[in-house]
Amino acid sequence: MSLKLSSVLHRGASSKPAPPASAPAARVQRRWWADTRVIVGVLVIVVCTLIGARVVSMGSDQVQVWQVQRDVSAGAVLAPEDLAAVGVAPDLAEVYLSAGVFPDEPLAVDIRAGEMLPVAAMSGGAARDARWVTLPIEPLHAPADLSAGDRVDVWSTPDASRAFGSDAVVRPKLVLPNALVASIDVDARGFAGDYAVVVEVAPDQTESLLTAVRGGWIDLVRVPLGATR
Repeated sequence: MSLKLSSVLHRGASSKPAPPASAPAARVQRRWWADTRVIVGVLVIVVCTLIGARVVSMGSDQVQVWQVQRDVSAGAVLAPEDLAAVGVAPDLAEVYLSAGVFPDEPLAVDIRAGEMLPVAAMSGGAARDARWVTLPIEPLHAPADLSAGDRVDVWSTPDASRAFGSDAVVRPKLVLPNALVASIDVDARGFAGDYAVVVEVAPDQTESLLTAVRGGWIDLVRVPLGATR
């Protein structure tokens, strides 16, 4: 009897339904638009994109004009190494000479290094009644960095051997003030090592300059740009 009762109790216990399994805990997910770090990152990307687009737009809107690389005096003709192309705003395109046009006319005004080349600075091809005289210049009798486009005072010191009397005082004389240097040829050297400097003069200045060249030693003194002429 007891065995039957134990068997019934056992079957009754095993027939009880198992308790339901507990559901996994749900994780609360934050919406991305509520995350401050995400918003800041998106704003940074947008700002950088806008700045980059603006820079590219400004670069594409610029026009190329000529910038002068050294001081050049009025009357000089610019060489390729005197110029560099730079970008400026489109509204300045009519003020400065386009880099697509090389200036082959003498300058009408002085231009300093770093300045843009104005269209108004060109002479417009106006004819000039000028002469070009070659001066034989000995080393150390002119600035070492003298270039075409500079202006110089031409001085002449008479040859002491031609002066009358052994105690004659030999003094330098200003022959031609503010002469424009047209070209320099350091390869064309004479017997004494002198080189050629070509200066531009007015027709009525030619005779006195040649007389000074034949009668003495020539020195060239640079005239600063903008100095009183």
